[in-house]
Amino acid sequence: MYNKSKKHTATIFLMVVFLCNFFYTNAQNFDFNQKCKTAYIEAISLKYKSAQTLLDAEQREHPKNLIPIYLENYLDFLELFTSENKSRFLLLKQNQESRITQLQNGDKNSPYYLFTQAEIHIQWAVIKIKFGDYISAVLDIRKANKLLQENSLKYKDFKPNQKSVAMLQCLFGSIPDSYKWGGSLLGLSGNIEQGISTLNSLLVQNNSDYIYKDETLIIYSMIQFHLNNKQEEAWNILKKNNYPIAGNAMSYYITGYIGAYVGHSTAALKALEEMPRNNSIYIAAPIVDYLIGLCKLYSLDKTALINFDTFLKNNKGENYKKAVYQKIAWLSLINKGYDAYKADIAKVKDIGVEVIDADKQAQKEAVSGITPDIKLLKIRLLCDGGHYEKAKSLEQTIKEEDYVEARKKLEFLYRKARIYHLTKDINQAILDYKKVVDLGKDKPYYYAANAALNLAYIYEEQKNKAEAIKYYNLCLSMKDHEYVNSLSQKAKAGLNRLD
Repeated sequence: MYNKSKKHTATIFLMVVFLCNFFYTNAQNFDFNQKCKTAYIEAISLKYKSAQTLLDAEQREHPKNLIPIYLENYLDFLELFTSENKSRFLLLKQNQESRITQLQNGDKNSPYYLFTQAEIHIQWAVIKIKFGDYISAVLDIRKANKLLQENSLKYKDFKPNQKSVAMLQCLFGSIPDSYKWGGSLLGLSGNIEQGISTLNSLLVQNNSDYIYKDETLIIYSMIQFHLNNKQEEAWNILKKNNYPIAGNAMSYYITGYIGAYVGHSTAALKALEEMPRNNSIYIAAPIVDYLIGLCKLYSLDKTALINFDTFLKNNKGENYKKAVYQKIAWLSLINKGYDAYKADIAKVKDIGVEVIDADKQAQKEAVSGITPDIKLLKIRLLCDGGHYEKAKSLEQTIKEEDYVEARKKLEFLYRKARIYHLTKDINQAILDYKKVVDLGKDKPYYYAANAALNLAYIYEEQKNKAEAIKYYNLCLSMKDHEYVNSLSQKAKAGLNRLD
């Protein structure tokens, strides 16, 4: 009896060992092996075909590895981010839930278990915002935040998780006061400075195992550019890391994008025109044609029309269409005159959508019936492109008393203040910005709000906290203008820095 019982126990033990071994060897896992790392690098370089080929090979060789599922989402994200193709969005968004379900069957003891799910939620949140699906995007961000916070407790030193937590901290830290209650309701809070510090520490560490360095660099530069009023810092971090990098289409795109908007349009144009764009190798990015046109427009180059037309032909999305027709109208005004401008600006009303600020501003100009002043328009474009001396020479041919109409006088003072600000004549810039605020704070134009924001930036840089807070709040108080969302976000970010 004893021997039988002993034998029975041994049999059960062997069966348990066998079953454990069976389930272990057949469990789905997260193996970020060399093939997956190479696929990720190809994906972040916008080389979609080679990335997909590597992921297909990995899934054949190691069907239980879930990292390819996570990386395939990168390809969907990058395609939609650069193309804005709504029909593709409606098709590809069906992949989100199925991929998350697959990842949930993976090894719960891996730091990638929660992290990969969070990343998919973040990527789809960004895309949903681009296509106007805001409620679903907010829910995705909430889920991602929860997953990342839980993962942080389990794996404090897991650097990929730190990258994503830092990004969300920056975004939550810039939520305007009017939406703060919503953030609190969803359990969202953040600190821009803390997030930036984390991202910076990830960049400066000499860690060859940290594969997300380029992604971190892009996140860091975009946050400095959009949220932290450190445009030159955003540009300098790219140049410090030798952007653009040969063969990496994303590095050319991000260099061109940031350069175009921070007064480095000549360098941005070079990067965008040299960006590798063979559609049989790289993800198609019609937005590049818009940016090339923008950079040319800043130097008053009428060949920008070619690039704007190419964008309209290839772009499958709705964003930037109004903005493009507005810029075509500007070129018509400068080169052909009033009647040509009127014909082109009228097209703005019947095309595209009003989601992004550039399209809202274009629509507002189209319905206003007000034609821009040609000299002020040229100053604006030259200044935006970083051609400060040319802008200054043109500005000096104009006097304030040349303008009787309040709107044009306001714009002239604002353009003059911007030139002084950008050429480091800060005292004169302050005087002119204050004139703009006094004249325009009760008018439905963005000049006064932007002047208040720039005054706040100047005082913040001068360590004059009280005046900086005063002008950030003044900027937030002005809401009847076309750039209210972006200016309010920047003002709120400034207040958070000073808190």
